[in-house]
Amino acid sequence: MRLAHASAALMAAGVLLVGGCGVGPGGQDGPAAGGQHGAADDAPAAAVTAPPALRTIPAVSTTSGPPDTAKSADSAGNADDPSGAGTGPESTTAPQTSAPAAGDAAPSLAETRFALVPVAEIDAPVALAARPGTGQRYVATLTGQVWLLDLADGAAAGAAPQLVADIGSRVSQGCENGLLGIAFSPDGSQLYLSYTDTARNSRIAVMPMDGETPQTDRRRVLLALDQPACNHNGGDLTFGPDGNLWIGFGDGGGADDVFGQGQNRSTLLATMIRIDPNPASGQGYGIPAGNPFAASGEAPEVWAYGARNPWRFSFDRRTGDLWIADVGQNRVEEIHVLPAAEGWLPGANLGWPLFEGNERFSGSGTPADLVFPVYTYTHDDGCSVTGGYVYRGSAIAALEGTYVFGDYCTGDLWGLVRGPDGAAERIDLGVSVPRNTLVSFGEDAGGELYALSAAGTVYRLAAVEP
Repeated sequence: MRLAHASAALMAAGVLLVGGCGVGPGGQDGPAAGGQHGAADDAPAAAVTAPPALRTIPAVSTTSGPPDTAKSADSAGNADDPSGAGTGPESTTAPQTSAPAAGDAAPSLAETRFALVPVAEIDAPVALAARPGTGQRYVATLTGQVWLLDLADGAAAGAAPQLVADIGSRVSQGCENGLLGIAFSPDGSQLYLSYTDTARNSRIAVMPMDGETPQTDRRRVLLALDQPACNHNGGDLTFGPDGNLWIGFGDGGGADDVFGQGQNRSTLLATMIRIDPNPASGQGYGIPAGNPFAASGEAPEVWAYGARNPWRFSFDRRTGDLWIADVGQNRVEEIHVLPAAEGWLPGANLGWPLFEGNERFSGSGTPADLVFPVYTYTHDDGCSVTGGYVYRGSAIAALEGTYVFGDYCTGDLWGLVRGPDGAAERIDLGVSVPRNTLVSFGEDAGGELYALSAAGTVYRLAAVEP
């Protein structure tokens, strides 16, 4: 995120951090020793993909969203940090979902009216993860807490979320720091976290689950990455269809790729990485076979590079395609797709800082491994993309196969539909959260989608009767 995705209220509240096995000087979390690097297969460079035609169409019908708040962004294209101003957990009854009767044609996306249904009020929500095998939803906050939305059997419907973990004392505060992402292992037995520690450096940690509760006293730092500045940390993570852990990191902060990391394949900054968090040795992490730079002397963890600040990425649960939303600088926001059918394009170059979106930003070369975004929009429409998910739920037939995302600054939710030729159309879903608060999306076990507002509300996306 540009993550200056927060308001003064959140900055005052501070940020959080997670610890692992071993604590270094100054209270910094140290990584577990003994990373095991497995063999990797060589792979050809990704082919250059020409920018597709881009088209935006407005919503045909809309429903009202929450009231807007003032928009702010700095001259380098960075918005304020995310904040939370929730008053307390609660839930509301969902509006009637429209479903076509047997034999009826499903409504078109442009004809469907949407609503955002409040699910919970939690201060500074920043990420939502479904726990496999349980149907439970967990929400992380920027300030270091993890909340369970789905309580034990027998709990009253609409019960308040339950605080199940608090690592706020180990997380850095302010700027674009904090607990930035959570993900469960495929079997639901472990919770992984991405955060910045008290020295403002990135840490990936894991905690085993005991029933519904993450065991904070057994946390272990899996990976440590020093950050040269406090912004552009990336921070998202998820398990891919391949069973490996995928993580996104920004370019180290500042502006104009001042640290020169964007096209550097020997660093984890400005990359998407893929690791095996459970190597045969039982220590550290392994390098999965097929990682493109494992045999080249460059960073073996790296899968793709040239990212500015990947703020939310996800795998399409049906096709396996990897969707990456990368925050731009002064002009262009971009969305990339690495198709599963093409092996997720190992070694893909997302372009930064040579390109911002599909516009030349610096230099003059066009590398052979460059992969242009499938969709871009300029700062006439927003200022900071927030990536989401391809909808694969059952409640909104018209949304099937649509990539749902939005813009932090405007708070608007959009759908992206690609035609047979790859051209993308953006459709306004007609709903929004308060401006400068759209920090994340979430997906539950059934494929239904959620939008998280840093102002303190977790919403479910729903269709409503005309």
